[in-house]
Amino acid sequence: MLKTLFNIPPQDKQKIAIIGAGAMGVSIASILARLGIADITIFEAESKPFNTKGSSINNTGILHHFVYGGHPNTLAQFFHQSLLFRKLMPDYVLGDSHVNYLVPNEIGNTAIYQDGVTFQDVADSLIQIYQNHLQDYPYDNFWGQPEDLIKTIHEDEMQSLLGEVSQSPTGNTWLANEKRDGIFAGALKVKQSVLNMGEYICHLINLIELLSAQKLVDIKYTKKVNYIDINNSGFQLKIDSSDSQDFDIVINAGYARGLGITIPSITAEEEKEGNLVKLKVYGLYKIPPSLHLKMPKLKETFSSTIMIRGQYGGIINVGYDCIAIFSGLEYNQHELHFPLDGFTRNLPIEWLENIEKITGRSEEDFLSSIKDDLSRWIPWVKELEAVKLKKAFQVYPGRKPANDLEAAQRDDNPVRYMYQHKSGGKYIHIPGFKLTSIPYYAFQTVLEILSIYTTRKILTQAEVNNHIYINNNSQIILSSEMEYALGKNLPQTDYSQRVKIIKEWEIY
Repeated sequence: MLKTLFNIPPQDKQKIAIIGAGAMGVSIASILARLGIADITIFEAESKPFNTKGSSINNTGILHHFVYGGHPNTLAQFFHQSLLFRKLMPDYVLGDSHVNYLVPNEIGNTAIYQDGVTFQDVADSLIQIYQNHLQDYPYDNFWGQPEDLIKTIHEDEMQSLLGEVSQSPTGNTWLANEKRDGIFAGALKVKQSVLNMGEYICHLINLIELLSAQKLVDIKYTKKVNYIDINNSGFQLKIDSSDSQDFDIVINAGYARGLGITIPSITAEEEKEGNLVKLKVYGLYKIPPSLHLKMPKLKETFSSTIMIRGQYGGIINVGYDCIAIFSGLEYNQHELHFPLDGFTRNLPIEWLENIEKITGRSEEDFLSSIKDDLSRWIPWVKELEAVKLKKAFQVYPGRKPANDLEAAQRDDNPVRYMYQHKSGGKYIHIPGFKLTSIPYYAFQTVLEILSIYTTRKILTQAEVNNHIYINNNSQIILSSEMEYALGKNLPQTDYSQRVKIIKEWEIY
């Protein structure tokens, strides 16, 4: 039986509803179960967790901490979130935990979003962030010493990555000020985690099944929440056509599907905001035998990931035998803005089920175009065998579609859309964000819930801080007990069962 940390009396426990059994919903439920402070019910519209149309399983698994160019605060935020994920989920990191960042030497390159900041400046900033962190937390040295976090890739090291390399006039360095097709202005290898998404999802499914079996979480499948009403005591969920249930706290973690739920009244300032929903596509491919013969060390030297910064493309090892590729020309297909104005918003079903209808192009066309685009820089990509096109929703908070600069600086605070009931309960509508942020924002959401208990003097702030708090650098600090809240010590199911889940859930 899972050991709980706060064994408060039943009459003091909040009734909490979580909408959506994806990575965020399961993570929040698991943390709350570890604390032992609530009666938790998860509502999932599908017949199982992590439905195949959700964003959780249609993800390439990169734990970003080197993405957002010349914005030190955003860089630090993602670094600490990536580090927390790495600490809590150490068993699901794929490959050698390196990401190769290549910057094409092309006019209009957008790899850096701030004038006067070079790619190396960003690298130096990240090293300093890591160094400062290790001064306070020396045991968080998951990527070795700070100076080992990032290494410059010189031209003579490119052969194994690119397959073909045009020699620069100087022979061994990249020239940033000359335009030459196929030549990069700079390249860095960054120690950065990439998840094995199949193993990670299998872990979370195993975790939620354990919590359900121990009656720490009540999960209800094929129960779609259609409407959330406010009554005198709290929130009433309208479920399917006739059922309704009352709760003290509601957490809407349904991402894009959650936009179809009419939400409670919100303040005038928040009413101006909303969610930007994007349809993203990328391709899955395999390395054919012919390419193995041409480049026998490709799998060995490829490393975890190649990211083409500025044109926004990437090649990612996923699972054990697949490669995921996304391209800036094809990645973002459609976007809509959904203001939080109380009206039901349903995404067009053809976004996921009939992309040819809305784009005029077949999945085969997309798969071919993605390869062609990336092969401009990495010739061997064109020889990969297409497997299938993956489609997923990404949801961002914002008043309107953001340009690159606004996107780099955006505030992804998960409790930004919140209604405070007069009883003290809360409705929290969680917008989407990167996979990197899930553990961090799950704990931050739980902290918001814990504030109800401290306000009512059921728990003291000192008791809460003994297990979880946010320090002055916006880092989540956890007790050793809380580090296991997401199943750090939970054995995976046997291999055959994991293979079955990966196939049935269409993860790869």
